[in-house]
Amino acid sequence: MGRFRLLIVCTGNSCRSAMAEGLLRRMLREGKIEGVQVRSAGTMTGGGSPASEGAQAACREVEVDLSGHRSTHLTHELISWADLILCMENHHVAHVIDLVPTASTKTHLLGEFGPPEEPLEVPDPVGLPLSYYRKCRDHLFDCLKGVLKQLPQLQERWDTIFIGSDDAGLALKQRILAHLQESGRKVVDCGPTGSEAVDDLGAVIDVGRRIGGRLAQFGILIGVTGIGMSIAANKIPGVRAALCPSACHAALSRELHNANILCLGATTTEESVALEIVDRWLATPYQGGEDDARVAVFEKLEYEFSGR
Repeated sequence: MGRFRLLIVCTGNSCRSAMAEGLLRRMLREGKIEGVQVRSAGTMTGGGSPASEGAQAACREVEVDLSGHRSTHLTHELISWADLILCMENHHVAHVIDLVPTASTKTHLLGEFGPPEEPLEVPDPVGLPLSYYRKCRDHLFDCLKGVLKQLPQLQERWDTIFIGSDDAGLALKQRILAHLQESGRKVVDCGPTGSEAVDDLGAVIDVGRRIGGRLAQFGILIGVTGIGMSIAANKIPGVRAALCPSACHAALSRELHNANILCLGATTTEESVALEIVDRWLATPYQGGEDDARVAVFEKLEYEFSGR
């Protein structure tokens, strides 16, 4: 199971998101759930502030210690870091999407995961008596239980590899698909199968939308040379497609640029080399840190030139 990164957002990052982060960390420990990283941030904080007294008191009652918490300002880099963003109110969702429009598909209200009878927004208890913090804490806990219940499906979807090709890349795609399945990977074939008329952009759109929308982590596209596939895929917001002629290029595309779609040329790459490239690409982690700006710059460019 790959790493899954979850960001919780409120206004000041001293009450709701701080409590939710503390509660979720405890729930993950108690459930012995590995591979999930949790952070929190606020849309209107300068950063460095402790959790509010009410939040600390309410969490102490359930053995969650927030004494070491310090607020973090929501940044472009944090949004890029996250695989799933959970917000307290609709204006937090709007703020995230305004900063990074491509984050819309991975940004939700935390209340969407809560009991249907509960409101979708989690009210801010700041400045109110302890009883309101307790009520907020219990609401957060109910919503987080829903997140954990759906986590296996979210992680499975995230770890699924989506693969597609044009007509010329069909044979190599089928060989790579079989290779990945033999190695235990879950793979979805986005076409073509060889029995239908081929739209050269069909696979690019299908794979690109899933990866660019952060519905999955990795995609693979195979074309005649892979050049057209990579150019087309990179027109889709959120996609970082890399045409890799060798395993070395594949590793560097992951290490330095966190490439999320691998493009291959069916007529320019031997089958054995293609399988080596795929294995190396999937096995190589991105070397940037949580706040590394190397990937965030791509999304900034998308935002700058999107006509907004």
